[in-house]
Formats: sequence, C-alpha cells, structure tokens
Amino acid sequence: MATSEQRLKPKQIGKAGTVIASLDIGCSKIACLIGRVDPGSRAGFAFMGGGRQQSRGFNGGSITDIEALERSIRLAVEDAEREAGERIDRVILGVTGPKVESQLAEAQIELGQREISRRDVQKVWTQALGKMVPKERELLGAYPVMYGVDDQDDIRDPVGMIGDRVRVILNVVTAPKSLVKNLIECVQRAHLAVEQVVPSALASGSGSLIDDEIDNGAICIDFGGGVTAVSVFLNGAPAWLDLAKVGGGHITGDIAQGIGTTFAAAERLKTVYGSADIEGPGMAERIEAPRLGDDGRLCAGRMARGDLAGIIAPRVEEVFEMVRASLKASQLRPILPRRTVLTGGASQLPGVRELAAKVLGLPVRLGRPIDADVLGENYGNPAFSTAAGLISYELKGFADASRAGAASALAGGSSGRGMIARVLNWIRENF
Repeated sequence: MATSEQRLKPKQIGKAGTVIASLDIGCSKIACLIGRVDPGSRAGFAFMGGGRQQSRGFNGGSITDIEALERSIRLAVEDAEREAGERIDRVILGVTGPKVESQLAEAQIELGQREISRRDVQKVWTQALGKMVPKERELLGAYPVMYGVDDQDDIRDPVGMIGDRVRVILNVVTAPKSLVKNLIECVQRAHLAVEQVVPSALASGSGSLIDDEIDNGAICIDFGGGVTAVSVFLNGAPAWLDLAKVGGGHITGDIAQGIGTTFAAAERLKTVYGSADIEGPGMAERIEAPRLGDDGRLCAGRMARGDLAGIIAPRVEEVFEMVRASLKASQLRPILPRRTVLTGGASQLPGVRELAAKVLGLPVRLGRPIDADVLGENYGNPAFSTAAGLISYELKGFADASRAGAASALAGGSSGRGMIARVLNWIRENF
C-alpha cells in the first residue's frame, strides 16, 4: 500500500506536462478544474484554471433533467478552458448521492508457510471481490483497508512477509449502474471522455486531508449543497463512506419557508448574515429580510439575526446527528479515528464547525483543499475540496483492487454464479 512518501512518484502521475481535468457534478454547482502534471511541484500538478456553474438537472444525487445537466457541464467546462487557455477532451468524474454505497469484504488464502508475493495479494483481492454480488450496481473502487498474516492483524502491506495464510479487508464502493451510465452519457454529450469515475466522498477526503491524517486515520465530512458525505481513511486507504440526502440547500429552503421569501433571497440571507451559533455576538442586530407580498413580489422587511440563526441551527444540528448515526452504524465503529475534518461549501457558515464538534463529541477542524495555495483564491476554499481531490486523486496512489486483472469481469457480471465462474476461470488462468 502506498505511503505518504510514495504517493507522488512520477510513474504514478503520468508524463510531465500531461493535462488533467476534474469534473465535480454536485447538487448546487458543477465545477471543472484543469491542471498539468508537474512532478516537481508539491501538489504534483500546476493549476491552469477552473470554471463553475449552477447545477441544473441534478438533485439529491439523481439526474432529474439530463439536457439541463449537459448544458451546465458544457458551461463549466468552457469557463475552465477559457481560464486555462487549454482545450480538454477527457475528465476524471466524481459520483455522489445517497445511493453510492460502501461495504467491507473479507477473504483469506492459504500459503503454506512461504513468502507472500504481489500475486498472492492480487489473488486474495479477487477472493474478496468474488464475495460481492453487485447486481445492477457499478463497481467504483475496492480499497484494501488492512491485511492480516496468520495471527497478526493491521498490516499495511504483507508482501515479503512469511506465513501460512494472508487475509484482507476491502472497502468495496458501488453505485447504481443507471446513475453511472447516465452521468457518463451526459458528459460524453458534452464531447468529453470519462477517464475515471471516482466516488466524490473519497475525493473530498483525498483533497482536504493532509498525509498524516490519511496515513494515521481521519474522518472527512463534506457538507455540500444537496448531500452530506462522510468518508473514513485508515492506514493510508479510503476505508469507508456514507452519504446523507441533506445539505446546505435544505438550510436555504428552511429560511425561504420560514420567513416567506424566494429561494434566491434566502440564499443571500444565509450567505451574508447566516450563522449556526444562536448565542453568538450580534444576534440582536436587525437585518434586511425581504418577504413575498400579496402580489407575489418581494417587499422590504427586517428581522433579528438571532431569528435567522434560530432557523439555521436546528437543520445543521440535524445534519450532524445524521452523521453521528451513520458513524455509529459503520462496520468500522470499533476502530474509527477521532480526527475529524469538515469541508464543503456549507461548512463555511459561521458556527457550523463548533456545532459539529458539539454534536459529534469529536475535535473538528475546518478543512480547505490541501493544495489551496496552488489553486489560488477563487478555488482554494472548502467548496472546491471535491474538485481539487478529483484532480489529484491519481497522484495519491491509493491501491485499488477494482483495477486489478479480474475487476472488469467482476463488475460486469449479471448474476452471482456467472461472476464467480469468471473469477475462478481468471484464477486458473493466472495462477
């Protein structure tokens, strides 16, 4: 498994000067970032430019209007190309939504007291993948969380060790085939090829956690516009993820409903005056809060900032209660790390970090992209953690069993029996 020192090897990031681009399709925005591979840079790439557009046709992790989504993608990509001064023909695509699932698969093989080879590791990967039956689901990634050799557990890389048996725990991430195929179709309509599909929750963690947090364990919470994603990293690997169908857009909706105004006016109120801290300073201040009149037009109005915070705080608290419940239900609960990083556009609201720490009972830091200094002022903020994580995802060098020899046959199986037969055939051919 790659260590922090190994993740930026030139062989892992391609030829110097290669153009790489990410496409983050979110519920509130579409973001495209373009860079050029630069092994001499701390980030591993030189940032060239980016673009963003309001997301249309994608809500709650589902496509609602493929033509509107295609237009939003085209506009975001054109903005990025214009800023970068470079045309792109392929992207690394992020997939999000509550239907993206993470499951742990475990397997072991007998060795006969000999040295473990890389082929043995790939064989035990295949055994673990063979236990998963992703019916109507697309295999997005299978990440080795930890290995065991005989009675020893929590091994990062067993190659070269001697033992009677080796086992692995894989984090297998899948998404509905229809969602993945329709997203790829939408991107292809914009005349772009999809180089790789990456779970956005893992890209957020990859983009906002420092190497020490990835290596030694951390939780990343991406508080986005339409969904809130939780990812856990252990032993230098993406170990688990989950998503809740609630985000910053729901806060805006609460404000619009609560005071009787338009969504756009509510979004501005939230952005300019909003806070999740009902006991913070200035809560008695009167602020402009336009409301819809009897004629359906916005009329001048005022309200106390404390009343606005009173609408925001309960929804934010609910989000982190859902995150807490998700972590509690995780298969990794006994070994979950305590380090927690909060990122995403909605995380920038004052008081959110403090409320998250209170609800979760964990220390929480606000995370922006670790390559923020490379991305510049416009894109170096938490709203672009996923897009930044996508553009640098390959540079991290995460081991992924789904990209091994048998993965394509595994992921494409239409039935469990046929899938297992193909895996067994692959094993016979290769071992």
